[in-house]
Amino acid sequence: MAETSYNTLNGLIQFNNKNLADLNISDLLDDAPVLKILTAKVASNGTEHKYLKVTGASSAAFRAALAGLSKTASKDTLVTDTLNIVDGSFDTDIALADAYKGGRDAWLQLELVRTMRQIMFVLETQVFYGNATGGDGNGPDGLSDNAYLDAIDDAMVMEPATVGSTGTSQTSVFLIRHGDNDVAAILGNDGKFVVEDEPTIIQKYPQADATSTSYPALYVPVTGYFGLQYGGAYSAARICNIETALTDDDLYNGLALFPAGRQPNLIAMNRKALALLRASRTSVNQTGAPAPRPTELEGIPIVTTDAIINTEEVET
Repeated sequence: MAETSYNTLNGLIQFNNKNLADLNISDLLDDAPVLKILTAKVASNGTEHKYLKVTGASSAAFRAALAGLSKTASKDTLVTDTLNIVDGSFDTDIALADAYKGGRDAWLQLELVRTMRQIMFVLETQVFYGNATGGDGNGPDGLSDNAYLDAIDDAMVMEPATVGSTGTSQTSVFLIRHGDNDVAAILGNDGKFVVEDEPTIIQKYPQADATSTSYPALYVPVTGYFGLQYGGAYSAARICNIETALTDDDLYNGLALFPAGRQPNLIAMNRKALALLRASRTSVNQTGAPAPRPTELEGIPIVTTDAIINTEEVET
C-alpha cells in the first residue's frame, strides 16, 4: 500500500484484504471524529515505526565577503515506536446469529462493526491520554505522555486566563498540527485488522454461574496494531486546567505557542469546553443573541470529541 500525506484511517483500514468500501461501512469513525480527519500512515516496518523528529533548527546569517561563518546544522532524533496490539475480539450466541434475518454472516458483520466503532473510540482516547489517566496503560503513548505536553512548565502547555483548581474536574484543549512529519496515527501491518473468516464455536459460560451452565457461541478474533507519531517540538500544544471558563483569547494564546509558519491545523476539545467557549462568545455578542456553535478559529477547524475527558487532575 502506497504511503501518501494526509491519508486518514478511513483510507487505510482493511479487514483482512477487504477495505471499508467493500464491506459497505461508512460510519466506522462517527464516534472518533478526530481520527476521521487526523493524518494516518502505515508503520514503516510491520509493527514498528521509525521516523526523524526535528530537535534543532539549521542556522543562517549574513557575512562579509571573504569572511567565514559559523554554521550550525539542523538536528534530528531517530524515534522508534513499537506499536501496540488493540484487541476487539468478541463472541456471540449461535442462536442469535442464526435467527438474524440476514443469517449468521450478516449478524457477525453487525457485531464486527459495533466492535470496530468501539475500537476507534478507544484509539481516539489513546491519542490524547496514552498511559496517562484516561488512557490505557497497555496501549501506546499519547499526547499527554509527551515531554512537551505533560507538565504545566512545558513550553507547549498553558493554562486559560481563568484557571481551574478543583481536583479531577479539569479538561484540556489540544491544538494539533497533523501531517506526514507531525502528529499522525500509525497502523501496523499495512493497516489491516485481522478478522477470523471462520469463527470458532466455543462453549460459553455465563458469568453468574461459570461452571454449571453453558451455551454454544461463535468466537471471532479481531486484532490490529496502533501507535502515535508525535512529530517534533511544535507538533502540538495543550491548554490544560480548564474548569469554568474558556475564551477565544485562551485559544489565541495557544496559537501563539506555535511558530507563524507551523500553525496547528486542528483544535480538539470536548462538549464541556465547547459550551464554555460558546458562552464566552455569547457574552460579547452585541446583538445579545446566543452565539452559534463554535466550529473554527481563524479557519482552523474545532473538532468536538467525547474522547477528551472532564475528570483530569489539576496539572502541575
